[in-house]
Amino acid sequence: MKEREESAEAAVRQVVDQINDHWLNKRYAGIGELIAEHAIIAPPESAERIRGREAYVQSYRDYDRAATTVEFSPGRPEVDIIGDVAIAVCPFFVVFELAGRVHREQGTDLLVLSRSTDRWRVVWRTMISKPAAEPGR
Repeated sequence: MKEREESAEAAVRQVVDQINDHWLNKRYAGIGELIAEHAIIAPPESAERIRGREAYVQSYRDYDRAATTVEFSPGRPEVDIIGDVAIAVCPFFVVFELAGRVHREQGTDLLVLSRSTDRWRVVWRTMISKPAAEPGR
């Protein structure tokens, strides 16, 4: 049983790594393959929801059109699995330029994944972030 749990955790971490890799290399279609058809993003500080795989993937395109990512450092996701549901708490640090200003943020990407036919896909996402301290401060 423990081996199966470790294998499932590794598979979930692989999905997270692949999403980040596809995003950083602007391979948006690859992101879509890892997202459930009816996935939802709950943007921070918004009552609105982004619904559906296409809109989910489009949110990455929209971010990349508006901002330039200078640095992105993901941490190791903490993964909890309950049956065919996984929660991945993914720490990150990012530096990006938006509207001529450089922003440094650290935070957590919170993903809920569902397993069907032995494949994990993201069904829900939100992010929690805050400004990061400047180096040397």
